[in-house]
Amino acid sequence: MALEDIIEFQLKRINPFQGLIIDADTWQDAHNYHRAQQRLHLLAFHSTGIIQGLEVTASSPPDLSVVIHPGIAVDSEGNIIIVPQKQRYQLQTRQKGIIYLVIQFREIPSGPYQPAEAGQPTRILEAYRIQEREKLPAEPHLELARIDFDSTLEVIKDAESPSKPAKNEIILSFRKQLTSAALDKTTTPAVVVSHSQETLTVAHAVLGEASKDLHCAGLRNLVREVNRQNNLVVNLEENVTLDENIDRFSFIYLTGNGRFELAAEQQAALVSFLKSGGLIFGDGCSEEAGEARGAKEFGLAFNQLASKLNCKLEVVQRGHSLLSALYLFSEVPQGAEPAMLLEGGQMVCSGSDYGCAWHGGYQDKPLPRDIIRNSLEMGANITAYAHKLKSGTG
Repeated sequence: MALEDIIEFQLKRINPFQGLIIDADTWQDAHNYHRAQQRLHLLAFHSTGIIQGLEVTASSPPDLSVVIHPGIAVDSEGNIIIVPQKQRYQLQTRQKGIIYLVIQFREIPSGPYQPAEAGQPTRILEAYRIQEREKLPAEPHLELARIDFDSTLEVIKDAESPSKPAKNEIILSFRKQLTSAALDKTTTPAVVVSHSQETLTVAHAVLGEASKDLHCAGLRNLVREVNRQNNLVVNLEENVTLDENIDRFSFIYLTGNGRFELAAEQQAALVSFLKSGGLIFGDGCSEEAGEARGAKEFGLAFNQLASKLNCKLEVVQRGHSLLSALYLFSEVPQGAEPAMLLEGGQMVCSGSDYGCAWHGGYQDKPLPRDIIRNSLEMGANITAYAHKLKSGTG
């Protein structure tokens, strides 16, 4: 949670004295003070996310349901979420596409009741709600898993290769996972430095005729890498529609392997997005031999789009903020292709095919470790740069 959100907490406690009337409002204020103190402590001095458990696995025997295991987590408002028993969740959707499985804190009025029949609940149960969503919700939540759902397949499975999950396999790489020495007795006590966390959501969209999963695997690796930084939580939404709802994102990643044209409504949405402080990053794919030319055509089309949006792209030179937003570079690093990066007016264009580099390079041309690492760090820089623009600190 950002500092400006934390300092909105206004703590007020009861001032007891002889003769003070204790009514329902007084009792409520007393308890609200301690709850607010706990939430503030968790947000200001610790992290949010899944502390332990809450694993998501396929049902046995497998069908179109999953099992959420017991666990504990803290959401972005400092609420503690506890799942005490296994929960079987049956997927409801029959539409193809990404399904987000999320958990949210909920309060449920509970008994005993006064009076016993048709009376007021005397307790509040601090519970949770598990949902499947087509998009990550704007309200506080924690992602448990996501599934690239295909209705033609009959079962949900655990991923055979977690780094490259297939259709209808459970994807766990976007969970915000924390550790707790109190829950892990094998952990050696250590000094823990906590940071106030902020959230950034990256939108992925494929332009033109390319496959809709283009560069998804690489982006997932990048998000996992950036999430290792304690002060920034990155979420990813794949295959978004470029419409008036994109202002909720901080960073739009556009990719393709050929020319494209956007409708006037889509261009207007991108103009509004740029005015909101967002960053647009174009990164063409050159993996197939026939796509090398297509990636260049994508880059030309992206440059034309930038001109239409009144953004003048120029070569990124030494000293540019993109080269030091998180990691320090003296020059733009290469990706799967030679180094080339342009920036201007909150738009960034890459000719380096970082999306493939984030996934280890082309299938027939794997990259050495240092190029993969440099590409991931450059991607982290672009993400951090986008966050600074959106938050007004860039």
